[in-house]
Amino acid sequence: MKLPITQETIAEQIGRPMKSPVLVSNLSNLGIDQAAFLKYFKPLSAELTWDEYDPRRLRIELLKEFFPQDKDELDALFSLYFTGKISEKSLLHWIVKLNPEQHKKYKAIKPWRRRSISQFLLTNDKNTITVEREKVQQFEQNLDSTDFRSLPRVFAEAPKSHVENELFTSFLKAMFEQTQKITAKKLKKIRMVVHFMSVKSTQENPGDNSPEGAHEDGADFIVSALVINRINVTGAETQIIEQFEDKSRETILKYTLQEGEFVFQADTGEEKIYGNDLWHHVTPFYVDDMEKGESWRDIIGLDILIVE
Repeated sequence: MKLPITQETIAEQIGRPMKSPVLVSNLSNLGIDQAAFLKYFKPLSAELTWDEYDPRRLRIELLKEFFPQDKDELDALFSLYFTGKISEKSLLHWIVKLNPEQHKKYKAIKPWRRRSISQFLLTNDKNTITVEREKVQQFEQNLDSTDFRSLPRVFAEAPKSHVENELFTSFLKAMFEQTQKITAKKLKKIRMVVHFMSVKSTQENPGDNSPEGAHEDGADFIVSALVINRINVTGAETQIIEQFEDKSRETILKYTLQEGEFVFQADTGEEKIYGNDLWHHVTPFYVDDMEKGESWRDIIGLDILIVE
């Protein structure tokens, strides 16, 4: 499918109206030097900090599988362990009871995602957009309390070299302008939460940047992914999904993002403004060439919140 892809493109494909904003495009179409951007950011993913939240969640899930009679007790510990308020020692009661095969599965749970976070306030004053970095105390998503992603998480802040440079600032400003294009009122301030993520796939375990399945992030708009690296990767299909009033869903776009390409879309509450309730998902990815070893998919994501 030829870029750019918009909600109008999707409407033609599915044969019905689609009014909630979608843009699948690339950096070049934003007027950004795509080759220079990728050259600068490609090596930086290896500098990110491992995400320990994913393994904590999976350890609890595995113990519930092995000890179903203790599900309620393990559920009660989940939020404390997931957020790092208690250590793995709190799980020893179950760990020491694992048989050798179970213990092997438990020990095999290791981080597969590296990430950092940063936050910026963009202000439009007399058609000049300024970018001010803000400190991120902790990261919380505006989601139902039953969703583990609503729990507060503290990620490493992105180093200055990753985000305080002209290339990155130009991307943030372009996303401000894109948001303004589809917003009726003149925007003065937008807050953007930036996620750098690097996900690994091995021969034993596929890479999964969306283990929770189709979801919303709790922002007004998102860039679900700007792909920086696809190294020895097959898979990772981006999907945009519409949810209807009866909670049924239909996948309305499938597209595999290549390096330098991104998806911008409305995220939460947009069905009340535009008429379509959009969700998003990316399928797992796998090692393309086994002889080359592991594979990596590195992205930059944005949560875009209208402040004023």
